[in-house]
Amino acid sequence: MSSLSGFGSCRAVGYLLPMDHARSDLSAFLLEFTDVQHELPDDADVFDIFGIDGDDGSEFIEAFAASFGVDVSNYRWYFHHAEEGWNFGALFFLPPYARVPRLPITPTILLEAIRTKRWPMEYPDHRLPKARWDVRLNLAAIVLLPIAAAAFWLWRKLAP
Repeated sequence: MSSLSGFGSCRAVGYLLPMDHARSDLSAFLLEFTDVQHELPDDADVFDIFGIDGDDGSEFIEAFAASFGVDVSNYRWYFHHAEEGWNFGALFFLPPYARVPRLPITPTILLEAIRTKRWPMEYPDHRLPKARWDVRLNLAAIVLLPIAAAAFWLWRKLAP
């Protein structure tokens, strides 16, 4: 998929054609959320085209659910986007989004969610560890590195 690096080249047209009420509402939502007007085919990867990832992905789904009254309780973020920022623990333990295939969120999926008022995707069978070892390693590093630095500083300060 292409990304929108040159927003000025996008034509000022609706996102989705032909327009019906749900399409019009979705088009307005996408424009409000992204502040970019762009024509999208029904099978376009919305997150890829607009560069939505990390916290923006979560904010998008929360805003979408609130705007259209969609139950997203069965939405699984890790199939659609990564987490925000760099994850040191991911160097040693795979985070959830690296354990499953990435699935695009398309206008067709969003329109179905608007129509049925629930998240329409059924995800492939998958198994995630009960614990987020990557996050635990990050937390351990945050706690242990300052302690080790303080101990080293004290040792250097008190050494003869």
